[in-house]
Amino acid sequence: MIAYTIYLPQVKGLLKKWSMDLQVFVPTMVDDGFYEFKSWSDDIEISWDYDLCYTSLKKFVLPAQEDLISFDMKKYSADAVIEAPKQLLFGVHPYDIKAMNQLDQLMDTDSVDVNYRARRDNTVVFGLEPVHVADTAFWSGVEADRVDHGYDLYWTRISPGAFFVQVGSARGEEMLTMDGPVEKASVAQKEAARRAHLKVMAKAQKNTLNFDWSKTPDLVNKFFNNRTFWREKAKTCLSCGSCNLVCPTCYCFDIKEEADDLLQNGRRYRQWDGCMLSGFAEIAGGHNFRSSPWERYRHRYMRKGKYIFDKLGELGCVGCGRCVRACTARIANPRKIYNEIWEAIKNEV
Repeated sequence: MIAYTIYLPQVKGLLKKWSMDLQVFVPTMVDDGFYEFKSWSDDIEISWDYDLCYTSLKKFVLPAQEDLISFDMKKYSADAVIEAPKQLLFGVHPYDIKAMNQLDQLMDTDSVDVNYRARRDNTVVFGLEPVHVADTAFWSGVEADRVDHGYDLYWTRISPGAFFVQVGSARGEEMLTMDGPVEKASVAQKEAARRAHLKVMAKAQKNTLNFDWSKTPDLVNKFFNNRTFWREKAKTCLSCGSCNLVCPTCYCFDIKEEADDLLQNGRRYRQWDGCMLSGFAEIAGGHNFRSSPWERYRHRYMRKGKYIFDKLGELGCVGCGRCVRACTARIANPRKIYNEIWEAIKNEV
């Protein structure tokens, strides 16, 4: 493992260097207790100890709306539109890196999504060890507290003025040293980083699953036909899709086309869609495969707990807890739902 020690006064100089070549996004407080990734500038205060950003980072690699094709009816031509700005996400927690790693696999399976891939290739990721844990989070229970790939650098604050920085790629190491030589990390500093991880893990263990996460697919599969349970849990669902919007691993989208008033020029674009929306599973002719809120609610937990697992070997939920915060009906809580199912049928699994 290659690692360096970076001191806080060095960071601003590095940020200025990096921002000359790409747009840098950092976590910052936007309201009391709420954080978001914003474009870095001299007057932006980086929140090194943030617990959770309200929206996920998927918007940087899979925008909420994105042009795919532009067409000109006069010329009978259609051109692919691929926008891939060079960007750095600095301060990404491990659960969000894991979510992005999942998107990489899902968007590159069978047929490569060229728009996604172009954005992802132009995105540098600097991970950051959490210091605080959101009260809605349970990422330690789904093994999203650590990642071994998906980042270019991984930063751990080992003192108020110093970071232990682990190299994840040649690109990351080059960026770290572009402002001059940096200090190689010592054994003691490596140990300090390990202790920092153990400290945050002790906090994270207070909110976790009551069972081994790998049992989740069997649990939800056995509970699939328990309609009473799903109806009861979803009875106040507003079908607003807030949980889909903030989830870092939801990637469904709809494709639409629009033309100008003279039908001469237009575009094909995609925009986020969500399985909790009432029309998501509606097809031509008006039939809806999941017309009831409880069916959509069940589908979401099946997808996170089993369907993605069947594809990737890991849960489609990284335990960030964003959906818990975003849900206006206060019913989107994967940890609570999976724990309730476990308590009901743990003797059968």
